[in-house]
Amino acid sequence: MYRIGYLIQKEFRQILREKAFIGLIFGMPFIQIVILGFAVSTDVRHVSIAFLDRDHSRFSRKIADAFSVTESFTGRGALTSERQAKELIDSGVIQAAVVIPPGFERDLLSGREPALQMLIDGVDGNSAGIALAYASQIVARLQQEAAAEARGGPPSPGAAAPVTLAPRMWYNPELESRYNIVPGIIGILVTMITAFLTGMAIVREKEIGTLEQLMVTPIKKHELILGKVIPFAVVGFMLMNVGIAAAGLLFGLWMEGSLFSLYLMSLLFMLSTLGLGIFASTMARTQQQAMFVTWFFSIFALLLSGFFIPIENMPKIIQAVTVINPLRYFMVAIREIYLKGTPVLYLWKEALFMLLFGLTVIIAASLRFRKRIA
Repeated sequence: MYRIGYLIQKEFRQILREKAFIGLIFGMPFIQIVILGFAVSTDVRHVSIAFLDRDHSRFSRKIADAFSVTESFTGRGALTSERQAKELIDSGVIQAAVVIPPGFERDLLSGREPALQMLIDGVDGNSAGIALAYASQIVARLQQEAAAEARGGPPSPGAAAPVTLAPRMWYNPELESRYNIVPGIIGILVTMITAFLTGMAIVREKEIGTLEQLMVTPIKKHELILGKVIPFAVVGFMLMNVGIAAAGLLFGLWMEGSLFSLYLMSLLFMLSTLGLGIFASTMARTQQQAMFVTWFFSIFALLLSGFFIPIENMPKIIQAVTVINPLRYFMVAIREIYLKGTPVLYLWKEALFMLLFGLTVIIAASLRFRKRIA
């Protein structure tokens, strides 16, 4: 056991000697959370919109006012024709246009369903869909006002009262996307740093020739592997603490659950990332090659983790592939612990899958590593 301790001390000395590693461990997580936390957002704000009003009524003006006072849209004035709307959308001056037909107020107050056209730049389909949903909510609210005005006084005794839906959002009352994004960024940082640093550090030993020197010492192969991966597991926890502090100080997002639960799930997940680093070191001869191999596997894990795109929205065959992606389970676990305070007891499926995949990856990678250095 003392030999593993000496190896761990050696690794930490090497890490502290490399200024680039110190920057990666402490500086990069903070910077990435700042940039990505503010930049990566599924919220749609300040969509530039213009109006073609062919009704010139009180309610048509209300529509323009309702769109202009919300942060989701920014009014760009009136249009004179649909051709002008098309030209402005094509040129990028506006992103949407609302066409209000003649007789709109009359149809609205008489209980008919008035036609209201909305032209949207659909190049970014996700943003276009969200903007359309916002617009539908605004129009529905105005329609309720018109219905109340058309009824005049209180409803008659035999009339049924309208049903009002009062939603209450738990865990994220304001539906801020950063509350969902920031914990995911911490998970991604843990993935990238632990896998990259492990693979590059082992390959670096090959490049400078110290790995061969270690092999002629009494150190056993499993002791060498443990001495290599344990320091980077500690680095992973240090990095995660930096991410937790940055999320709280910058975004006011403090973890609702237990720190022990997060540490436990992170340890199970790191088995896979550390194993990936060892595997990359067996395939690479230089640090650049190790970085490329690690990036090749990490980018697929990232895209299929549910961080950007919900797994439920993926094709069935791709959903089946995500079952073997440990980052998928860690993404669920860190969001549940962070936002809902979910105990580990209710995350046992994610924990079990990460443990099985982690042990499989690290054992297979270690066997390959021992074979290469034998």
